[in-house]
Amino acid sequence: MTRKTSHLNVASLEVFLRLSVLPLCVASAVMVVQANDSSDEYGSVRFSNISGFKFLFSMDCIAASYAFASATLLLCRTQKRNPWVLFVLDQLVTYLMVTSSSAAAELLYLAYEGDREVSWSEVCSYFGRFCSRAKVSLFLHFVALFCFVCVSLLSAMRVLSAFGPPSAAGNQEREEAEK
Repeated sequence: MTRKTSHLNVASLEVFLRLSVLPLCVASAVMVVQANDSSDEYGSVRFSNISGFKFLFSMDCIAASYAFASATLLLCRTQKRNPWVLFVLDQLVTYLMVTSSSAAAELLYLAYEGDREVSWSEVCSYFGRFCSRAKVSLFLHFVALFCFVCVSLLSAMRVLSAFGPPSAAGNQEREEAEK
């Protein structure tokens, strides 16, 4: 396999992963928006009442938009000149997706398990529909996050492949300077 064919396969994989994020994030956003439930005893709960789920929804929208825009840029080959821009943005979106998924996962854990030390009881027995939809949304978000982690690695590989390995002459100069 030639270097050009290998580069083409990696670029195709990167575009595929970016486009795979789009339906995952949209589905996650739809599920979290539909996470509403009510109980005669305890009232109602909506995703918009809980900041962690609002953050998850916002990141789903941002990640889907960014995935579409970056895949379009790669397909049009307009980003070939400066791969650092996509690299930095890929890292930023990936890290923000990590924070939003961890915040929502913590809230969902508390909803299922509660926290007996501070007298919080679990609420999923009362708001089962909310919890099940939030769980599906979080799962889809985690799958999209996995795709973005892979995209970030491919993006880093693309940026760092422009630099060759250190030369032997450079190592000898450094050793002489240390003496």
